Amino acid sequence: MEKGFLDKVKENATVQIWSEKTQQERGDSLTERYMSELWDFIRISVTQNNLQELKEKKS
Repeated sequence: MEKGFLDKVKENATVQIWSEKTQQERGDSLTERYMSELWDFIRISVTQNNLQELKEKKS
């Protein structure tokens, strides 16, 4: 279980880095500050999903 969670965190970090780099190269409208805030929401979402999965497994 924990290994799966850590894999998801690593995948999300990789996606975040790729997304930021791509947007900077293209000159998209998301600034660095907004991307850092987005990362907080992504991390919260992953945590909530994992907690929901645990809750469903116990039921």
